Amino acid sequence: MLSTLPFFRPTPEALVRQLNDLPGAPKILHKLQKLAASQDSTIGQVVDLIVLEPGLSARVVRMSNSTHFGGQGRVSDIMEAIQRVGLNGVQELVTFAVASHLIGKPLAAYGLDAETIWFRSVACGLAASALAEAGNADKNEAYTAGLMHGIGLMVIDRYLVQAKSSRVFVSSEYPVDFAPAERDFLGYSHAEAGAALLDLWGFSPSVVEAVRCQIEPEASKDHRQLSMILATARWARSLFCVPEEKIPKIPEQRWLDEAGIRIADFGPWLDEVRRGYNLARTELRLK
Repeated sequence: MLSTLPFFRPTPEALVRQLNDLPGAPKILHKLQKLAASQDSTIGQVVDLIVLEPGLSARVVRMSNSTHFGGQGRVSDIMEAIQRVGLNGVQELVTFAVASHLIGKPLAAYGLDAETIWFRSVACGLAASALAEAGNADKNEAYTAGLMHGIGLMVIDRYLVQAKSSRVFVSSEYPVDFAPAERDFLGYSHAEAGAALLDLWGFSPSVVEAVRCQIEPEASKDHRQLSMILATARWARSLFCVPEEKIPKIPEQRWLDEAGIRIADFGPWLDEVRRGYNLARTELRLK
């Protein structure tokens, strides 16, 4: 039984363990990563894995038909969908489908509807992936961290629902977002809460640390470049997805240096993100 807030403040780890309405762990991602890392993997093995989750299979097929994933002509089954993107693209496609299931819910505590949350995640994932490519970092890790960067908002929202709290958090804008209000109430932010959930689910240590350090990436010890990439990608997310806020302040120069991007490269980077984001808004809406 949850105690009345804010007098009882569980740690992020305790918080995620006591919630009873969180979605199930996306175990398929870890198995898929192992298949993707093996040179002996086949498309058939990937299909056999994905069909174990029928709801996910349907999402993968639907998303594979989008221009974002190279769709030209309709595919109707999972084998065709995976053949379309190939083994190199399947992790991105499946991560996208998993994220749409986990993230696409309205959050009353933040005044955010499902579509807004989804497109914030998409923009951040696309921005992080493009930054990783420019900085010779792991694109899949960056993409996953970007898509999952806001999952702690869901954790805290669920906690408040269970605690029967009507608390509403107000954003202090990039780079801190909702963190000041969350820390005032809970003692930590959605970054720490999200990292605790991803760790519980078994996501890679690099993704967990990047999500935990997304607001203060200097705190990252073992995965600094990915943390800097995510912190910088959140700037692009705010630029595209939070029109009511003023144009966000450019990320700290040391963030950019460690992420591997120069101010002079912002134009091409943002153009790439904008193209992907506009495609996503047109073709990859939640359904």
